Amino acid sequence: MAKLGTTTVAKKGGVAGKLIGGGVLVVLLIIVLANLFNFADTDANKIGLHYGGGVVEDKKFKSVIPPGATNKLIGPGDTVYSYPIDQRSYIIGGAGADTDNADEVTVVSKDNVRLGVRVQVYFTLNREQAVLQSFHERIGLKTEAYEDSGWNDMLQSYFRPQIDRALAAVGTNYNWAELYNNEAKKSAFQTAAAKEFTRLLPAAVGGDYFCGPSYTGNNACGELSFTIQKPNPLDKGIIDGLEAKQRAELAKQAQEQKNQQVNVELQSVRQQVAMLGSNGYLLKTAIESGKIQFMVIPQNGNVSIPVPTQTQPPNAQPPNAQPSR
Repeated sequence: MAKLGTTTVAKKGGVAGKLIGGGVLVVLLIIVLANLFNFADTDANKIGLHYGGGVVEDKKFKSVIPPGATNKLIGPGDTVYSYPIDQRSYIIGGAGADTDNADEVTVVSKDNVRLGVRVQVYFTLNREQAVLQSFHERIGLKTEAYEDSGWNDMLQSYFRPQIDRALAAVGTNYNWAELYNNEAKKSAFQTAAAKEFTRLLPAAVGGDYFCGPSYTGNNACGELSFTIQKPNPLDKGIIDGLEAKQRAELAKQAQEQKNQQVNVELQSVRQQVAMLGSNGYLLKTAIESGKIQFMVIPQNGNVSIPVPTQTQPPNAQPPNAQPSR
């Protein structure tokens, strides 16, 4: 009986060991399959760059994964980097800015006045395969632009310096008052700054990585949208001085209009004096002012002219009356 008991226990232990060993094999198999069959997804507004990363291959570009892809089979250890394809913006200052709300680009005008300028740039990422791959390998990997925080860092590192340079280069061609209250000059300043920025940016990043906001991947790349708000002097006293000068100019214009009116009236008086004579003009003026009243008497007509009577105060003595004793 002792031998039978020993044999029975040994068999149970062997079965348990086999079960444990089989479970381990299943887990290992799942891990192996998970690495052999790697899947990737992309959002509808993202495009993916597929790079190899297995133990038997180089980490090199393999393919583009289109927007909205689901369960795209990729190799074990491979990586997909996603980038936005919808319209993007870089805004300096104000509500919704990518910088501090109070941030502005400082520009020095032709007459050496420091101005604060808020800027908005709208664009899309060039999705041509070779261009997008170059952007990722030159810029994206360095700034981690495939992540939201890295994308913002990329904008600060590459967009902001070129905007500052572009505005500084063209701002010295205009006086501050032209940029402040002359719409035509402000428009010319914006056009010149946009042209300079679109020249500087590709040189700074190393390629035409950015297109206009209407770019869809199937049309021409187009130019970035570059707009500026009204430049304002950083010294608010300058604006106060300008407003005071404008008020003085308006007062001067009002006085000049009054002087012109007086001259017209004086010329009219001279003409009337020349025609009526001095006494005639004075009589005419007195009649028009109501100081002299006159009546037209018909020929051979009888006219009764009332004689005004003076109202005597109470207790007044009649004329030639003797005082009582």
